[in-house]
Amino acid sequence: MKGLKTVRLGLAGILAAALVAVGAFLVVTQVSAVSGTLSISSPTIAPGGQGQADLRSNVPAPGLGAWTVDITYDPAQVSVASCAPAQGGVCNPNFAATQVRITGASANGLIGDTSLGTITFNMLAATAAACGAPSPLTLTTNVFADATIGDPQPITLTSTTNGTVTCGTAATPLPTLGPTGDGFGGSSSESSFGWLIMGLGGAGLAALAGFGALRLRSKAA
Repeated sequence: MKGLKTVRLGLAGILAAALVAVGAFLVVTQVSAVSGTLSISSPTIAPGGQGQADLRSNVPAPGLGAWTVDITYDPAQVSVASCAPAQGGVCNPNFAATQVRITGASANGLIGDTSLGTITFNMLAATAAACGAPSPLTLTTNVFADATIGDPQPITLTSTTNGTVTCGTAATPLPTLGPTGDGFGGSSSESSFGWLIMGLGGAGLAALAGFGALRLRSKAA
């Protein structure tokens, strides 16, 4: 009996140690921070026009749980017309004289490539001659945490891609050139062939007329 009791105590100790090890592994896994990326697009805006810049995150599971991102711009070149937050967030287009703030939270976590909001800028240059160098859009994160339940962890940003606002116009695609008509309803190659046929036909009629005139003269003689 004493030996059996000792075996039972040994098994209980092994089981308890295993449970402690599993629990420690789960805790370490839960609190380990994930990594992600943050970026903003680079619009090209015509003089006196408007264009949008899109703020995006890309975070694996458990996903992005909370974010506060400031977007710094050059007020000498562009102004903010409006700001549209996404994913239930909020946006303050007048957070500072040179900054827009987009902030929000998600209990379920935003996983993968996700838009956090768009900013519409006014191009202050009125003409192409007044366009200056591209204006930078610089990102600063104040809060960027994952959606770990009960203990959100800071997300390590492996890449932060700042953007620019460029004054100018997008390249206009060249028009597609189709067959050129010439009044005969066909392409240039087909019409050239038609002119050739008509020319040969005209030459044939002239030859026939000349041959007929010669026969008439021979008969008259």
